[in-house]
Amino acid sequence: MTDTTVDTRTYTFSEPRLGMTVLGRSIVRMTSGAGHFLLLAATFTLLLSDIPKFFWIGALLLLALIDRAAHWHEADTPLDELPKSGTTNLAGYLEPSAYRVIEEAFDRSTMLRRDVMGEIVVRLIHMPEVGEALRRLDVNADEFKQKAEEIAAQDDSAKTADRAERMHQVGELVGIALDVAMRDHERFICAGDLFAATALVKNEHAVRLFAAFLIDPGDLERSLLFGITKRRTGLGHKKHSVGGWGSGRRVEHHIVNRAWTSRPTPMLDSHSDDLTDLARIGVVGFLVGHQPEYERLIDVLARPTNPNALLVGEAGIGKETVIAHLAYAISRDEAPKELSDKRLVKLRLSSLVAGADEAELQSRLQRIVEEIAMSGNIILWIPDIHNLVRTSGTAYLSAADALMPVIMNNAFPVIGTTYPREFKHDIESRTDFVGAFDVIRVEEIAEVDAEKLLVYRALALEGEYGVTVSFGAVKTAVKLAKKYFHDKFLPSSAEELIKEALVAAERRGDKFLGPDQVVRVAEQKVNVPIHEVKGGEAQQLLHLEDTLHQSVIGQDEAVKAIANAVREYRSGLARPGGPIASFLFVGPTGVGKTQLAKSLAKTQFGSESAMIRFDMTEYQDKQSFYRFIGSPDGSISGALTDAVIHKPYSLVLLDEFEKAFPDILNLFLQVLDDGRLTDNLGRTVDFTNTIVIATSNAKSDLMNEALRKGQSMSEIADYVKTKLTDVYKPELLNRFSKIIVFRNLKLDELEAVVRLNLQSLVATVAEQGIDLEFSPEAVTLLAKL
Repeated sequence: MTDTTVDTRTYTFSEPRLGMTVLGRSIVRMTSGAGHFLLLAATFTLLLSDIPKFFWIGALLLLALIDRAAHWHEADTPLDELPKSGTTNLAGYLEPSAYRVIEEAFDRSTMLRRDVMGEIVVRLIHMPEVGEALRRLDVNADEFKQKAEEIAAQDDSAKTADRAERMHQVGELVGIALDVAMRDHERFICAGDLFAATALVKNEHAVRLFAAFLIDPGDLERSLLFGITKRRTGLGHKKHSVGGWGSGRRVEHHIVNRAWTSRPTPMLDSHSDDLTDLARIGVVGFLVGHQPEYERLIDVLARPTNPNALLVGEAGIGKETVIAHLAYAISRDEAPKELSDKRLVKLRLSSLVAGADEAELQSRLQRIVEEIAMSGNIILWIPDIHNLVRTSGTAYLSAADALMPVIMNNAFPVIGTTYPREFKHDIESRTDFVGAFDVIRVEEIAEVDAEKLLVYRALALEGEYGVTVSFGAVKTAVKLAKKYFHDKFLPSSAEELIKEALVAAERRGDKFLGPDQVVRVAEQKVNVPIHEVKGGEAQQLLHLEDTLHQSVIGQDEAVKAIANAVREYRSGLARPGGPIASFLFVGPTGVGKTQLAKSLAKTQFGSESAMIRFDMTEYQDKQSFYRFIGSPDGSISGALTDAVIHKPYSLVLLDEFEKAFPDILNLFLQVLDDGRLTDNLGRTVDFTNTIVIATSNAKSDLMNEALRKGQSMSEIADYVKTKLTDVYKPELLNRFSKIIVFRNLKLDELEAVVRLNLQSLVATVAEQGIDLEFSPEAVTLLAKL
């Protein structure tokens, strides 16, 4: 017997059969099999009897055998019946297939004096869900098994281990498997949970095994969901996690609570959807992530006063999922007792106001409110609740007039949902309205949760496209969606990538979707190189200076600094957090500062249109500061923040940076350091995929004066950098990757610039049928001018 403590509850693993000899267990199995055979024979004998009493005894035995057969692959007790306190033996929560693995491994370990953990791994590899997980991780199951056997055979300590030590190791493993099963909302501890636990248990040989195949324990756990979920007939009890709200099945409408005190609500039913009905048939309700928001929601709705919650979050971030999970919990008697007998009803406001004049609308609303009050078991959800407080639209104004007093009086629990912009613009100023609700901010789910959800979604998509999705594809889609696609939120942003990759794979006739296909799709969408640098591209990066010099004349220091920053980024060596790189270009007008930025945008981001350019002379006062990042009331969106949200992978050029309003300069302390900025709507704008270049003419008069006195550029540059503290705060200057002083161009360099510009002119007039050539003397004259 061994104890494993999880949270504040204590669990044991005690199985008397493992204390027997191999022969003893064999006798028990044979006796059990013989007993089942005799019972089956007796049942059919009784059913064939002419004596009614014997026949009905046989019928009862048959029903018992059918029930036993239906639950043949299940454990004795489901995990949702785990006691809340005390000590519990986990042996009764193991599925029979998982127990057989442990029993066989225990026997083999005892007889051959080998590591019990290694033997469990070897046995588990034969389980369908484990083989499926390894395949999704692109790991050869036969090679994995061979390596596991090698490592198990090499364990000298196992030769001296006694039965108690082996029992302790097994108990520790089952305790960790329980954690895995509960995290993934499993009904029992299955073989897949045991396999995930082998990667988490503190066992030297297990660690070596998984490290040899570069398998991350977290990846393994989520990859196992493919096999576990498929084994449970399609998507099993998680079907509602990936489906819509429609269902081909007839939904039986329940209106009566267990106390028989509720009343029918015909008017409400005609303008609403009952989520508790949908939850009973498994169409809605599965929740991964958002646990803090969900717990806060039920706390608010369960209290006797002010039981109103307002969920604020972007479209597709999961507000509806949190609410639907409450309906699911109510349908399964898992909600707090204050909510356990409620109906969660979604009001269709558009249906309510459709085809009704003001009098009819008032009548409908009055009847709905009366029905809810009389029924006494309704939680009302009002989507897009900002429509009730907007000042446009007679119908909505009438709806607000009727519903607002009811909401404010806390007559029944109300859930409202809205978006950050609408909350800021329409609701926040209404203190009376906001005071009636607890505001709950719904945030984007974590990448780990998104991976888990996308596994379930991938299984459904596989049936549509006939392409197997690897876990690597899922993980890559989540990673790239989080990094590059900020206009949508996880998991929907990652799901779109998977869908597009599946379409491309289906078109090519591929049967397996790996991470490389997802990377290709992401690159096409953002027009950015994301894949690992190989071959010709590596050579291009090595000679990036030459490419930039095709359009930028001179300024070797600036070109070299830019090229080094791009190489660091593409090789994965760039500093985590902060932009890809940030530069302050200092120098007089017309020496190539902006031209270098354009050339970099074209080289690194694919086009000059990927450059977001701001003339900072337009942002010199407080009002322009609000134009830059948005006004506090949400009425004006931010030019900078909106631009980066729509082009998260881009070059941000800030011309004449020194002329910006001081508060704007302070903003870039955070941008250059953390690579993020919070806008007026509370959105976190990500700058980690941008290159920020600020140009400045500050102290160019000092440069020109020094040059006239015959000083070299290297002497001038260091002096100018020290004098920049007269214009910028030292802490801002220190946050730039590099401060680059652009020098005046020499005559031969100016001639090269002239030739570049004349090439453009020649191409323009050629379209009109004119051939134009310039003599060397003309080029020199233009350069001098």
